[in-house]
Amino acid sequence: MGLTAAGVRAIKLKMKEDEGAGFDIIKGDDGMLLVVMANGFAKQTSLKEYKVQSRGGSGIKTAEVTPKTGAVVSAHVVSDQKEIFALSAKGQMIRTELSTVRTTGRSAQGVHIMNLKSGDRVAGTVVI
Repeated sequence: MGLTAAGVRAIKLKMKEDEGAGFDIIKGDDGMLLVVMANGFAKQTSLKEYKVQSRGGSGIKTAEVTPKTGAVVSAHVVSDQKEIFALSAKGQMIRTELSTVRTTGRSAQGVHIMNLKSGDRVAGTVVI
């Protein structure tokens, strides 16, 4: 494409306040999708539970977003990684093994992996 090209639509968002939380390269369907929510919840879901979509797809429900869990902050495809680091907006950081994050279905809330102080939220994650 040329310098002034607009590109192609990757995903079609339904509401104005919707936004993407992450993207990753998928090699095969034997991995897991790790999702972390703003209030310290996380879960892993098999990639086999997700159908393949073409450009401009509207996405697939990945988590039950409630006031208890908060919005989805990050999503990572994991296969042989061992640990997750999570950083809060107020500077709290945790390191935990991925084996402690339960495997659940796409629409589940997940498990609590980080205890946050009042008014704090998960700002970002790294998987190694």
